[in-house]
This record gives sequence, C-alpha cells and structure tokens, in this order.
Amino acid sequence: MRRAIAMGILLACCLPVAAAELRPFRASYEVVWKGITAGRSELHLERLPNGEWAYSSRSKARGVFRVALPDDIDQRSIFVIRNLQVQPLRFHIDDGDEARKRDTDLVFDWNSSRVTGTADTRTVDMALEPGMQDAMSIQVSLMVALLHGQTPDRFQMIDGDKVKDYLYTREGEQTVETALGPQKTLIFRSSRPGNARGTWFWCAPDLGYLPVKVERRNGQKVEWSMTMKTANIDAGG
Repeated sequence: MRRAIAMGILLACCLPVAAAELRPFRASYEVVWKGITAGRSELHLERLPNGEWAYSSRSKARGVFRVALPDDIDQRSIFVIRNLQVQPLRFHIDDGDEARKRDTDLVFDWNSSRVTGTADTRTVDMALEPGMQDAMSIQVSLMVALLHGQTPDRFQMIDGDKVKDYLYTREGEQTVETALGPQKTLIFRSSRPGNARGTWFWCAPDLGYLPVKVERRNGQKVEWSMTMKTANIDAGG
C-alpha cells in the first residue's frame, strides 16, 4: 500500500525542451482503502529555474491507518523533457522512518547508460535503457504522450533494483464529478503482464490529462482509490 498509493521512449541527445502543453499543478486527493477513508495524497508538478521538472507526492494516513502507516511518505522525481519525451534524472523516496531503511535514492546517468544509488539498503547499479522511468516520472510520461496525441501501450519502470514492464490499455471514457466541476475523462489501465491487479486512471483532457481519479483493482474488486479534492493548475504552463 505504501508504494502503490504514494506510485517505450527514445533517448535523444539534444538540449532539454519543454512540452508546451504540460502545465505545473498542485492537487490533493482523498485516499479510500477498502471503503474507508484512509488519508490524503498530494501531487505537485513544477518547472525548476534550470529548465528541469520536479514531480513530487506526499501521502499521509489518518485515523486507524496511522497504526500501519504512521509516517508521511514522500516521493520526488527530477526529470527533463527531450523531444517531447520524459527522461528521469534523479528519484527519491523518504518513507518517514528515521532509520531510512526503506528509502530510495537513484541517479539516472544517460551519458553512461547506468542508473545507480540505493533502494531499501540495497545497492543499485544497472543498465539504463532508452525509455526507462521511475515510479513518479512514469505518470508524467503518460500525460505527455496523451498531450501529443499518442496512446502509449507499454512503459518500463525501475522499481528498486528491478526493471518492471507495465502495459497500458484504454478502457473507455467517462464524465467524473471533481473539485473543478464535471470533467470528461479518458480511462486507462496500467498492469503488469499476466497480472490480475491493475491501476485505473481517469485522465481529464481539459486539465492536461491530470488524473482526477485513480483506482487499484484486483480483478473487479477495488482495493483502494484516490479522488481529486482540490487542484490548482497553472494556466500559463
């Protein structure tokens, strides 16, 4: 639950350029676990002064769920956009435990094609292939692809010291009531090959394909969901 909630591209050698339609935002979501409100999650996308982007999340449990999840969970990805495609540079997870045994720090060196760092006290040093994402940048990769009329069908994500494939399928359209009023959305499912579990994203085109709703399902059973409660989107990008 910790990592799941707080959760093919070509490599280019040109200078970083921004996708004009990608807009900074800050949004908060209510997290419901098996029908019970379990906490809140905040997402923040910002453009840094040096031209890089930062995408971060903070998840906080509430009520009885603080027994299982007593600390804030912070995740942050620093990335650039090259040829309208997302390229992660650094990724960090802070699970709120002072011992830092479950923290993650990764550096993506595209010049040497290596990703190095630590994950859950394990040393990471592995080959970096074109298109690989971290647990945060993969979300932005979907948004950027949709903004440019592409429908991605697969992404590779580095999870700790492993590389995992995720398949993306379009599941339809639906109008969803949100904090910003009713929003038309495209529904996408992300899942591992051969796995009954998957994550559904309701992405709103009028909000730059920002997900206004997320569900984690095992077959037809919803395990947890996130619904957008507040959003502040930079109209100027």
